[in-house]
Amino acid sequence: MPPRKAPPLQMVPGDRYNISLGVIAAFVLAACKDLPYLPALLQFNLNAFTNWNLSFIALRLATGQRQWDPFLVTNSMGILCTFRTAFAQGLDENMRRKLARLGLMLPRWLFVTLDHLCHTVPPVLLLATVVRRKQRVHPMNSVYCLVLSTWFAFRQNAHLDASNIYVPHPWKRAWVAILVASFTTPRLANALIDRCHRRALGYALMLLAPWLSSKLDPHFRSTYNFECLLQNANRKIAEKAHSERHKHRGAIARSASEVPLRREDST
Repeated sequence: MPPRKAPPLQMVPGDRYNISLGVIAAFVLAACKDLPYLPALLQFNLNAFTNWNLSFIALRLATGQRQWDPFLVTNSMGILCTFRTAFAQGLDENMRRKLARLGLMLPRWLFVTLDHLCHTVPPVLLLATVVRRKQRVHPMNSVYCLVLSTWFAFRQNAHLDASNIYVPHPWKRAWVAILVASFTTPRLANALIDRCHRRALGYALMLLAPWLSSKLDPHFRSTYNFECLLQNANRKIAEKAHSERHKHRGAIARSASEVPLRREDST
């Protein structure tokens, strides 16, 4: 058997999947959290897992890392199922309002269009690509996806609930969606490659299950809209308290500087 050709820009000899290049990219993205001089909108976007995934896809296209496609389709499908589950019943409107507060005003139709471009198009195109090339998706890609997802959550937020990064949402249900999508996507892709349409249909229905649990929940919208209002109220209180502390410190500094120094007479 002829030796396997090394991937482009191979960082470490023998690393046939060029994982080291992906680790460096993840390190750079994670470091963006510690750049306080960035505009708030840019910092928010660099802290979003969807944009991490889009950055990996852009790096894959720019450097020709075809061997990343099985991982990218698994990760992209996990993000799609998670977003649809966490922000069902129009809860994504709270995300649009948060972007507006950060300075990005988007009409509803444009927000929905960008939503599908960022969340729906990547997994669909990647799935079509691996099926067309008959590039099988190894189940280990599920593990890689979960490792990256959990590392992102603890690096950016110190726990699995990412409501502080985004807006309040059912984070436990979202993680169930990640688990289901991560372990189902490789099987779905391989079933499509094998032309086992009945099996593929079953896996597709499994992917829909987390979203249906949110879509059919009668208390879903009211619960998380209330939590979003509560989060906004707490944010305004914290901002007001922070502003008053700075004002108080400034007043103390000015009053201290206005007191003339007097030399005490010796007795």
